[in-house]
Amino acid sequence: MRRLWWIPIVVLILIAALWIRLWASPLTVSASSTTLRIGETAQLMVARTTWFGTEPVSHPEQTAYVTSSESKAVVEPDGRVTAVGTRGRPEEAARVAAFNGRLEGAVYFSLRSDGPGPTLDFDVDAPAAPAKPAAACCSAPVDVAEGQRIKFRLTRRNPSRTDLTRRSTGTRYTVFFGSGVPNDPNPAIIVGYGEEINPATFRIDDEHGLIETPVSIGQLQHFTVLIFARNGADVGWREIRLVHKPT
Repeated sequence: MRRLWWIPIVVLILIAALWIRLWASPLTVSASSTTLRIGETAQLMVARTTWFGTEPVSHPEQTAYVTSSESKAVVEPDGRVTAVGTRGRPEEAARVAAFNGRLEGAVYFSLRSDGPGPTLDFDVDAPAAPAKPAAACCSAPVDVAEGQRIKFRLTRRNPSRTDLTRRSTGTRYTVFFGSGVPNDPNPAIIVGYGEEINPATFRIDDEHGLIETPVSIGQLQHFTVLIFARNGADVGWREIRLVHKPT
């Protein structure tokens, strides 16, 4: 019997390890690939961590996502992650977190500068903005004054230059306001400023091919918004730098 003194200790260690597992990562987040080149997409899978493995979450439709850097990796509301930039470096990294109720988890992506890049052209009738290191790859940011309505066009890179601007063609637009949350209704909570800039004031009118910008950006000198577009497997994006109206 004296030789069995170690059994309770082992049991306690196992219980502690399982408890730490549940406490540290209530959600297990994985991806079809965690290495992405610019323009490549991976699908996230989310499961609830249990004592002895994982199980499906009760309400997967309630899962929300956030990226650590929308100028490097964007995440769509359905959990698709696409590499859009590496800050001009050969390689970068990004973290994408998933939330479902009080549960959360994350997965890390290795991003590479080589890759197919965007397969959709996102043309905006606005002047080019000054280059900046944090800008997303392959789609130069443009300057748009507050309160403007500017024309835009989304086309597939094929010989016929298929126009995919309208959502009725299957295109879906995801907008990022600096918080890393796709279509964030109140990005100022995370960003800390820019209360006037959100999906209610920055609108994409796909029927008329217009982007409507906020009437005012307040005391800010500028504010960058990234629009990500998807049509099937094809993707494209454009950064819009909101600036003050010329005086």
